[in-house]
Amino acid sequence: MSDAPCHTAVLARELVEAARGAGLTLATAESCTAGLVAALIADIPGASEVLRGGAVTYTDDVKRDVLGVSGATLAEHTAVSAACAREMAERARELFCADVAVSLTGYAGPGGGTAEDPAGTVYIGLRFGAEASVERCRFTGGRNEVRSAAARRALELLLDAVRRTM
Repeated sequence: MSDAPCHTAVLARELVEAARGAGLTLATAESCTAGLVAALIADIPGASEVLRGGAVTYTDDVKRDVLGVSGATLAEHTAVSAACAREMAERARELFCADVAVSLTGYAGPGGGTAEDPAGTVYIGLRFGAEASVERCRFTGGRNEVRSAAARRALELLLDAVRRTM
């Protein structure tokens, strides 16, 4: 696991360079990662050319009131769901006027979770133009390992989306 931080920094650098080259802007909406994805992007020189902003929406009321996630979505599917991740990404893209937005919502652990979505489950939403997708991930390890793995996967998904335009 010692190469994980290095790998994450390389991913973030590649993402910033690719987005800059493609003329695309990025945004994040994060719950369980609490701004880690945006911070990883911002660590890279030149990030200000591509990163429009990020929202840490840790609670349901903030997801609803700041991002505009539907109360019906939260009530019917919960905040840790594909439906919520999809709306978070869509709303972040709109809120920050970005080309591509990623969202993360899940249970970092050690507590929380359900039988269907135990601790370590993270839904990662991506919105790019008319394209929207959600990936359900199951990460192992402690709280910080789950958060780091989720952030790394979000960077990979963003980079893949940006590269598809090149």
